[in-house]
Amino acid sequence: MLKTSIRLFLLVSVLSAISPAQVHSPCPTSLSTSNNPPTIARTGDLICLVPQIYGPAGLVGQNFDGPLLSTTGHSVHFQAAAVNDFGPINSEIGVQLSQLPLASPASGFVFSFNPSLGVVARSTESFGPILTDRAETIGKRKLFLGVSYQFFNYDNADGVNLRNFGVVLTHEPEPTVCATSPSTPGCSTTGVPTYTHDVVATQNSLDLKVHQATIVATYGITDRLDLSIAVPLLEVRMGVYSSATIFNFEQPPVNHAFASVTPSKYETYNSPTNALFFNGSSSSGIGDIVLRGKFLAWKGEHSSVALGMDAHLPTGNANNFLGAGTWGIRPFATYTYSGRISPHATVGVQTDGNSVLAGDVTTQPATTAHLPDIITYSAGVDAGIIRRLSVSVDFLGQSLLDAAKIATTTYSDYVGDTHPNIRSSTGTVNQDSIAGGIKANLAGKLLFTANVLYQFNKSGLHSKPIPLAGLSYTF
Repeated sequence: MLKTSIRLFLLVSVLSAISPAQVHSPCPTSLSTSNNPPTIARTGDLICLVPQIYGPAGLVGQNFDGPLLSTTGHSVHFQAAAVNDFGPINSEIGVQLSQLPLASPASGFVFSFNPSLGVVARSTESFGPILTDRAETIGKRKLFLGVSYQFFNYDNADGVNLRNFGVVLTHEPEPTVCATSPSTPGCSTTGVPTYTHDVVATQNSLDLKVHQATIVATYGITDRLDLSIAVPLLEVRMGVYSSATIFNFEQPPVNHAFASVTPSKYETYNSPTNALFFNGSSSSGIGDIVLRGKFLAWKGEHSSVALGMDAHLPTGNANNFLGAGTWGIRPFATYTYSGRISPHATVGVQTDGNSVLAGDVTTQPATTAHLPDIITYSAGVDAGIIRRLSVSVDFLGQSLLDAAKIATTTYSDYVGDTHPNIRSSTGTVNQDSIAGGIKANLAGKLLFTANVLYQFNKSGLHSKPIPLAGLSYTF
């Protein structure tokens, strides 16, 4: 098992290292005002919903297929701010949707040879944890099959209310205007054109829901070695709404304004200084398949220690937030004390490769960056209440290293008025959750599972309580 784990670690490390640094972008929005701009169409890929909230070309003039009236001499307007300020939100969503919790592949029934009886018999008094793991292996030639369903309804990110948050988009600098046109208002007093102080204050809402069904299977190769597979099937629904208001600080005619357009699904023109925008889509398909090997390294009279390795395969479409877009590996260790009341604990470290989810999708080609590595840790207890019913309570934590984070702040404009805004940073994101549930033996070796996961801090992408229901059978 140790040699196999080392080989798997080296293989995935090499695959991650040679993953391409550049991939094709479905929405190179930042290039819409370049000298030879590519044709940019609105796409339904979820990774493009935020960058294209103001249209396929972004927050630019009509001459570049944007929502603003064209102005002379400066056509980029607020494009860079829209890309840079909304980018961390997009990255946080994509990265953390690739790390959704899965139902444990640990069998509710564990079998081992009983020397006093001379037969293989069930060796645990509870049906085990639900979202975490236990050290015991299923038993030689035993097969566990399970299916579960989870629903995620995200409401905030790092404490920022996703249903109501402000972002202030500032104008691009114009460093050459005052040298070439010194009579431009503002040049003689502040050294920069007054219109570059204009801002677009936006009030936004993001609706994000995920349905996840997971099929798991575990097979006992020997009494000490299990091999498992988890296949997640996802449906992700996402909608972005933005009310954008222009604040001009220069007298007409050099004013920024929205172009009057016929109302559509994507844009509603209210006035020259205000418009409403929408972009939304959904995706469904297979997520990232997880392969697991678990070896029972030590077994005492009641205590057990297992060592294992998870391999995350990039089978999900990262552009549609169905997968990470890169390989990942997670070695872990699990401890269990067996009894009617059975405590357990697991710690692991997941190493990931480069992904477009951590890069920039608004360029062509899109760039990739290292997906945050993750330290995972959990502890809990499961207990057999009666012969056919057990309960499980777990603490689950994970620390995403060097991950994108956002926070609320304010922006003071040219005349001193303040507007709600967000700021971005990079650091460790510590997410802590508690889960509680039951496993009921309906008949034979058929188990019904029900669980609720509650994240009690608001670090990272946060969902309302996450229900789980599932069925499993051990052969």
